[in-house]
Amino acid sequence: MTNNNSNYKYVIEVSGFILMATTFSIINSVSTILIAPVTHARGFTISEYSFLFTINAITISICSPVIGTLLNKVNIKIIMTLSSLLAGGGYILYGFANSIFNFYLIGIIVSIGVCGLTTIPISTMISDWFEPHKKGSIMGIVFAGIGTGTFFWMQFVSRILENYNYRLVYLLLGSVVLVVSLIISLFIARRPSHAYIKAKELGNDYDDNLNNKNLNFKEISQTPSFWSFTIGLFLMGISFAGIKQHIQSYLSILGYPLNFNANIGSILAVVGLIANIIGGILFDKFKTRKVLTGLGIITIISIIFLLIANKPIFAYLFAIFYGMTMCISSIWPAFGVSKIFSDDNYSVIFGIANMFMTIGASIGPFLSGLIADTSYGYKTAWLIYLVITVTYYSLFIKTTK
Repeated sequence: MTNNNSNYKYVIEVSGFILMATTFSIINSVSTILIAPVTHARGFTISEYSFLFTINAITISICSPVIGTLLNKVNIKIIMTLSSLLAGGGYILYGFANSIFNFYLIGIIVSIGVCGLTTIPISTMISDWFEPHKKGSIMGIVFAGIGTGTFFWMQFVSRILENYNYRLVYLLLGSVVLVVSLIISLFIARRPSHAYIKAKELGNDYDDNLNNKNLNFKEISQTPSFWSFTIGLFLMGISFAGIKQHIQSYLSILGYPLNFNANIGSILAVVGLIANIIGGILFDKFKTRKVLTGLGIITIISIIFLLIANKPIFAYLFAIFYGMTMCISSIWPAFGVSKIFSDDNYSVIFGIANMFMTIGASIGPFLSGLIADTSYGYKTAWLIYLVITVTYYSLFIKTTK
């Protein structure tokens, strides 16, 4: 267990931050600003292109339990290196895609890569290397990389799109993903030796030997807390993905110019960056139920601002308030698993939990696009997500003590 106290854990922390600021931000956040350019250039409808986000989320939901299980059986360097090739190489291929089906196929490749490269392996390494009372804070810092990267890449992409087409964006950013993720995967990523020893000791006895919090999946699935937590994650995936992936498109429909939309995205990113750091500290220092209640109230207020975002002041207020809640989608799934369940076989349990969230995330973007293409428009979607938001926060609060 001495490895857990070595300074190398801070190298893991920094590398995790970099991966979230590059690979995760580029693939999951920056892609939203490309909706309008790609649909206009290729003649796709919003719902057609939005279905790409659904395919990506479905792929991740299928891969999450698999990646979680493989992490206890295969060296993490191998998993992350192969995933780097898929994520970076696949994102470059977007630049050569001409049909919507090309985008869908490439999306599957990229999603497999990002699943084996970011959230699950990074959260697993944090769980391995850091003490329980520091995990929330460390996860907050690492996942703040999402906001940092999004802020930078949103500005970078908007500048490129002013003078060049979207294909160049895919080529440049795909190259960044490929190079950065390969360096970290090959030379930095690793788990402490005791993590593999523990996984090996548990082995096939995992279904029989865990007590108290250390329950096998069959036993866990029979507890009320499991269903409150996972259904909450499912609904949160619908709401967060449904809103986040369509903010740029919604603002465009309201008549805002591209630079305004990029600024809103950057504000979201900056506030989200700060919120992730502060949110991680709050989860460590205060009762989980109180933190979740506060975040729930702020999220509801932010969606109300989104409904009246036809005035710039409310668009900015939405960005500020919604950004303050970003930590719930980034920190809570990983922290919640550690808080509610066991750190033994953490990657397996988190892989299953992440599956529920990404299944929800597979529905949200397509649902938003589907509603946006009707006479009801985006505001109807936001009202639906307002109800869903109240529901999933209630479930999370019910799960915690």
